[in-house]
Amino acid sequence: MDFEDTFTAWYWRMLVVYGIGTWSLVGSVLCFAWKMAKPSGIEVQQKDGSTSGVPSKLSEPPKGFYVETIVTYKEDFVPITEKILNNWKSWTGGLGAEP
Repeated sequence: MDFEDTFTAWYWRMLVVYGIGTWSLVGSVLCFAWKMAKPSGIEVQQKDGSTSGVPSKLSEPPKGFYVETIVTYKEDFVPITEKILNNWKSWTGGLGAEP
């Protein structure tokens, strides 16, 4: 297989990949636009004049709805970003924690 055949095979593979990606994007945009389109008579049927059926702000939370968040702090906690940075520095020879 010579250089021209290799290039042609690569070209057709990339053409298929980009074609699938492009048509997926176009299809997603059209589907989203179709779902977000309003029926023509919806503004006439509503009494209060608002265009959406969802209230803008709830006056009070629904009954029985309860959320509790518990945050526990550890004394010797090291953030994951610092662990990754130290690992990276140990692999690249930079200043940081040694393994």
